[in-house]
Amino acid sequence: MPDDIADQLELDAVLSAPMVGDALDRAAEKLGAEPTSILDLGAGTGTGSIALARRFPTARVDSLDSSEDLLHRLTASAASAGLTDRIRPHLIDLDEDWTAAVPAGVDLIWASLSLHHVTDATKVLEQALAALRPGGVLVVAEMTEAPHYAPTDLGGEQDGLADRLVAGLADLGYPVTADWSEELSAAGFTSVRRFDHTITAAGGTDDGARYLASHLRSSRGRLSSVLTADDNAALDTAVRDLDTGVSRIVMTSGRAVWVATRAQNSVRSSATMDADVVIVGGGPAGLAASIALARSRRSVVVVDAGQPRNAVAHSAHNVLGNEGVSPLELQARGRAEAEAYGVRVVSGRATGARGSIDDFTIEVDGGATEVQARRVILATGLIDDLPEIPGVREGWGESVLHCPFCHGWEVRDRRIAILTRDEIAIHQAVLFRQLSDDVTLFLHEASDPTHEQSEQLAALNIRVVRPRVDRLVLDGRQVTAVLVDGGRRFETDAVIVVPGYHVRTELFEALGGTAALAQTGRQITADARGATSVAGVFAAGNAAEPMAVLAGSMASGVSTGAAVHGSLAFADLASAVEEQRTPFSAAEEAANARRVVGNRGR
Repeated sequence: MPDDIADQLELDAVLSAPMVGDALDRAAEKLGAEPTSILDLGAGTGTGSIALARRFPTARVDSLDSSEDLLHRLTASAASAGLTDRIRPHLIDLDEDWTAAVPAGVDLIWASLSLHHVTDATKVLEQALAALRPGGVLVVAEMTEAPHYAPTDLGGEQDGLADRLVAGLADLGYPVTADWSEELSAAGFTSVRRFDHTITAAGGTDDGARYLASHLRSSRGRLSSVLTADDNAALDTAVRDLDTGVSRIVMTSGRAVWVATRAQNSVRSSATMDADVVIVGGGPAGLAASIALARSRRSVVVVDAGQPRNAVAHSAHNVLGNEGVSPLELQARGRAEAEAYGVRVVSGRATGARGSIDDFTIEVDGGATEVQARRVILATGLIDDLPEIPGVREGWGESVLHCPFCHGWEVRDRRIAILTRDEIAIHQAVLFRQLSDDVTLFLHEASDPTHEQSEQLAALNIRVVRPRVDRLVLDGRQVTAVLVDGGRRFETDAVIVVPGYHVRTELFEALGGTAALAQTGRQITADARGATSVAGVFAAGNAAEPMAVLAGSMASGVSTGAAVHGSLAFADLASAVEEQRTPFSAAEEAANARRVVGNRGR
């Protein structure tokens, strides 16, 4: 690896030190006990491995990297720090099978700025889950947005030079930004929490100036054939100012840390399991139902694919006593509570269902595990069908929203764009107009508003834009503008969409049910107790009510769990009464008759 890139990595580590310290503290809190085995995936120059060894003096650190040059730096740094006996370097490419070279049952895995380099991040995360002991912790640190520079001319007279620099690097795929919450959950991790940070490099400091000079030199090399001669000359001047200590450039960059755990009691094995109730879905509704049942001493198995719908959101709202809680953290707490009452959680996807009341079978991962149960609760949630407009999916859950009650307060007094589909979203426009005076309705592919609708929109001072939306402009996951056909640009801070809601109805149909077609999409029809048209099959949460918010789904789970317990209790009562009514044998009848006559004689 070239020395300038290695030097830049080391400077980046210096600037990231506060973030690293915070991440280590959170990992220690999550572990609860001192780790003895730590794995550093993508060790780079070794600053992370050194920090890990110093923070956890009882642990051995296995450091993996594919660069021999970087591992030499790591070895030298470890020797200088007196940590040679506790840091073991491994020359390994994460795209290969690296698990055989590391110890089993690792307490802590550290992956800083490494996941975006691998070919198959999902595979690496699944390998990390397997390498961790139950209750072990994974920490991921990655970039979340492109860098921002001030001033935008980088101290020269080329207006917008910084913007052109960022755009040119983006075209080359740098920086790679993503929200890893969904990938971590899909790999089987629980208690996934995200913590955002800002890394600042100031030209007025020694470390900042060195970092910025290195970064701008590298960027100029990548973009020299793309930028104009004046731009390249301005970059040379900016670097010279940094080298001589007279620069006033400040660069900020978004970073995030994800802290996730491997569940203590997850089941992943070829097995047949028996239970009173099997619940498909480990979200708010499914877990709430499982706790209500387990507290009534019912045996419960929850099948959880680990892909919660709200994983992309940082916080949940209108959850009394838990305002602003991370949805993934809330789920982790709920799962821990369920397991404390004896609920068994199977990590996997329910792929098949058969049987009838008192004799159901749910197949997991194609039959790798089968759960046999007397009752079934479908808490499978739903899939958001988002408009196929570039930028919508990338900003979903961050600045592309849908519910005024879930996230409306967070965009109050901001510039809000309402994006319609095939029908005008008058309802959304009215509700979000209560939150902001700056609301624009983009008709996109919807018909022109009727006279009555136009009157309503005008009365609320809501602007209407006719051309079809071309794409959303984002900075990381933050939307900054809406572009319409013809190139016109509308600056905005949040985009509101109306997704279609498609309930996962495959298992219900496999058990003999018929999916209902509603305005929002397919769904399962259930009564207030969660009972469906199929005897013994219940539905809870968004599976039964697509518009239910998180707190509503939790309440639905509790009431459905109670109804299922009642269904089992009265079925057991009927069986007990029937057993008592079973005719005595002839001998028993005669003996009973003699006892009755004898008693009368007395």
